[in-house]
Amino acid sequence: MFENFTPPPIVTYAIPVFFLLIGIEVYIGYRKNKALYRLNDSIADLSTGIISQIWGLFQKGIGLFAYFYIYEHFRFFEFALTNPWAWVLCIVGQDFCYYWSHRLAHEVNILWAGHVIHHHSEEYNLVVALRQTGLGGIVSWIFYVPLALIGFHPWMYLASGQINLIYQFWVHTKAVGKIGKIGEYLLSTPSHHRVHHAINPIYIDKNHGGIFIIFDRMFGTFREETEPCVYGTVKPLRSFNPVYANIHYYWELIKQAASAPYFLDKIKVFFKPPGWYPRESSKPAGFLPIPEVSPATFHKYDPKPGPEVRTYTTTWFVLVLLLSFAFLLFVGKFALVSQILVTVWVTLSLLAINALIEGKSWAGAMEITRLLFGFLVIAYFGVTWHYYAIGIVCLLVAGIYLYRTSGQKAQAA
Repeated sequence: MFENFTPPPIVTYAIPVFFLLIGIEVYIGYRKNKALYRLNDSIADLSTGIISQIWGLFQKGIGLFAYFYIYEHFRFFEFALTNPWAWVLCIVGQDFCYYWSHRLAHEVNILWAGHVIHHHSEEYNLVVALRQTGLGGIVSWIFYVPLALIGFHPWMYLASGQINLIYQFWVHTKAVGKIGKIGEYLLSTPSHHRVHHAINPIYIDKNHGGIFIIFDRMFGTFREETEPCVYGTVKPLRSFNPVYANIHYYWELIKQAASAPYFLDKIKVFFKPPGWYPRESSKPAGFLPIPEVSPATFHKYDPKPGPEVRTYTTTWFVLVLLLSFAFLLFVGKFALVSQILVTVWVTLSLLAINALIEGKSWAGAMEITRLLFGFLVIAYFGVTWHYYAIGIVCLLVAGIYLYRTSGQKAQAA
């Protein structure tokens, strides 16, 4: 059954709609003279979104296999895919499981390490919805085991999860206020989710619901939006590097555990809430304070590359985005080695693009490296000489660009 299974493609086909809505939000911001987007931040957000989808290809099988195995051997009931009430129950059950998965991802360090990337952006717009983890799929399936035990078919489970994910897209906006008393009471709305992403002390770890806000009301994690929100993480990332964004918190936990003087604290580091610190010889364990913040005084991470850098990086980013989307559409036609090569090239490309935007000293070397690696990918696929010609042109353009921009830096110094 697992071998011949075709997952629902709902999210893949929703991607063009996502970008249409992003365009509408950009237009609304322009008409209202509000800066809802920054180009550098949006490229960073979308970079992590691309990596999430591509790295996720190598993780989804773990959770899907586990769900299939439990469903086939241990389910209590069996619901027909044509039963509309089964779909309603599955969607509500999916959201209940998501609530606890999401809540614990804010309350347990090792789970927060996989979720924190979604909160790094210091903006709040529809692009932030696409900023997702590239590693969290390894363990998140555990929270949905009850759905397999109850007897919801794997296709229904995955489709309900995609419906949940698509719903959550629209709540990541400042362009929508409140939607009325009934909607605000039952559903997760933009107002509720702005609270969730805010780092104001009164908003920390509130409003975890995906589709419904009712579970937050039931379990004591609901908070109304009452003061202007400041977005990001309590400890700012201050980087657009998409790989670093995915791994930095895991590394911080490892370092904290290594330096903890007591053995039990080395273990506790991974299971305590974010902000916890272990005991020292004369200092008990505790939590770092959450600082007060204000939109008027909060300084966003905002590197400002020159026009030439913006043009070059934006052009390449759009190309990588389109190639990644095409790859995801036809990934079933690629062998495993091909998938790995494309994944490495896309990852190197996004590293280089964001490094160039940030003006990192190693950005030029990374740019040349990922273009040369592109030749390896071209050679593996055995394509015609036309593609090699395109690759050579790309290298020449990159060389001219790097020469010009390095000259500008030298003059500025």
